[in-house]
Amino acid sequence: MTTKLFCIALLAAASMCAEMTQRLIVQIPFGFYVGNSMLPSGEYTVDTDAGTHLVRLRSADWKSGVMILTNAVQTSARPSVGNLIFTKYGDDYFLYRIWQAGNDTGNELNKSRREREVAANSRRGAQTIVASK
Repeated sequence: MTTKLFCIALLAAASMCAEMTQRLIVQIPFGFYVGNSMLPSGEYTVDTDAGTHLVRLRSADWKSGVMILTNAVQTSARPSVGNLIFTKYGDDYFLYRIWQAGNDTGNELNKSRREREVAANSRRGAQTIVASK
């Protein structure tokens, strides 16, 4: 009986964790930076964990990936599709925000040292680029 209750509690906890993690699959047509890591263009799976603000990106071929802590951000309108928002300086793209479909809370990345340096040296300013599901 005790083992049965333990198994039920374990399954309930696993189910709650699965509900907290959201997954987004997106095709990114350019190489980009996440923190200090440079990732090549391609299809990526993005997992966000609402409890810890941890974001995991993994390429479809499993050759590239990164985990990074983010900050929570809010929007007044819930996006109908999930998307990644990049900041572009010249030819360099930096992941800036992640929005999951139907969720008014997103993930925002802190600017890395490299992004701050590129931004300071950029003559054309920054552009915002959106990659959607």
